[in-house]
Amino acid sequence: MATTSSVASTPTLGSDIPVTLTEETDPGLRRRRTILGGVSVVAVAGLAAYAAAQASRVDEVDPPVPIAFAGRGGGAVAQGSPAPDFSVPGLDGANVSLSSYAGQPVWINVWASWCPPCRAELPDIAALHRELGGLAGRAPFALMLVSVGEAADDVRKFVERTRFSLPVLVDTDYRITESYRVSGLPSHYFVGADGTLRDFAIGGLKPRAMRARVERLISAAPS
Repeated sequence: MATTSSVASTPTLGSDIPVTLTEETDPGLRRRRTILGGVSVVAVAGLAAYAAAQASRVDEVDPPVPIAFAGRGGGAVAQGSPAPDFSVPGLDGANVSLSSYAGQPVWINVWASWCPPCRAELPDIAALHRELGGLAGRAPFALMLVSVGEAADDVRKFVERTRFSLPVLVDTDYRITESYRVSGLPSHYFVGADGTLRDFAIGGLKPRAMRARVERLISAAPS
């Protein structure tokens, strides 16, 4: 009588029998788990750090609207470095340059009428400008509101509709975006009376942060 031997079949990948990998059957599993665990810890730590950084800024700056520009290379302007000069026309067609305010602190706001955080902060900019005497005589600081990438007629209609009495300039060719390496709207640059960049903020400034930066700019100017 023939004897039939029973041989246990070994499950293989691709067969209908489910395969359970363990650290004993797959020596590389332990290493992969260790790597994935390390990556998870780093990712969680990174997200926590980002959340903490954002939480610390929540009372100061709203997130900007990212924009892209065709730059020629080079880095962003650094705090304490000379602020690049630029010249753009106002709504009346007359050119206004940063250098025309030499010896006076200047607050440059780069914005666009289609940008929600830009529109949201305009009432606060207008209120602070009025309060600190920005429209009468020799003001303690100059304000340059530079709209980028928009036709002058579109900007004019927006200003007339909102009725903000502010010194609006129109940079249809993104000249300031190129020289200041603007990456998001709105962007704020605070130039000292000596022509150096004293401070900047990328994103919409809350009223308290706006006031603090302008007051520091004014107090640093020679009397």
